[in-house]
Amino acid sequence: MFSAAALLVPAVSAQEQKEKEAEEYHRHHFGILMAGSHNTEKNGFTPGADYEFRFLRHLGVMATYEHVGGGFREDLLALTAAVHPWKGLELQIGPGWERETGKHEATAQEGSSTESGGRRALLRLGVGYDWEIGKHMTIGPDFAFDFLHGEKVFVYGVTIGFGFRARK
Repeated sequence: MFSAAALLVPAVSAQEQKEKEAEEYHRHHFGILMAGSHNTEKNGFTPGADYEFRFLRHLGVMATYEHVGGGFREDLLALTAAVHPWKGLELQIGPGWERETGKHEATAQEGSSTESGGRRALLRLGVGYDWEIGKHMTIGPDFAFDFLHGEKVFVYGVTIGFGFRARK
């Protein structure tokens, strides 16, 4: 009887440990994005970074910076709400701003080039999934739609992330 109880205790402890680990999440998460951006006219390589702070297990706020190259030549900054409804799934929605970074030629009469600094507001809708690799690292796909004034841009890529300060 004692030997049967001795065998059950480690099994129960292992199950409790798995459940406990499943309940933990990283309160802070920093990610590096390698992506591409596409609309009906342009394509561009899109490196970026994001930082998420989770208020609760299923709710956080995320700041994202991306540089969109190729035909876009823009910098993008977005501040989104991040919802984690199930396991590594992440849904995002929030405002953002993009600013053209390239030089554009002025009219022939001016004879010089000027830097474009116009900012445009956008709405970002995103979805991603993070698979944990070890205790503090994640990797997964990320997709976003940016809705600008009369323009829709699709962003697709992979994020490698680092989580820290675990919470239950």
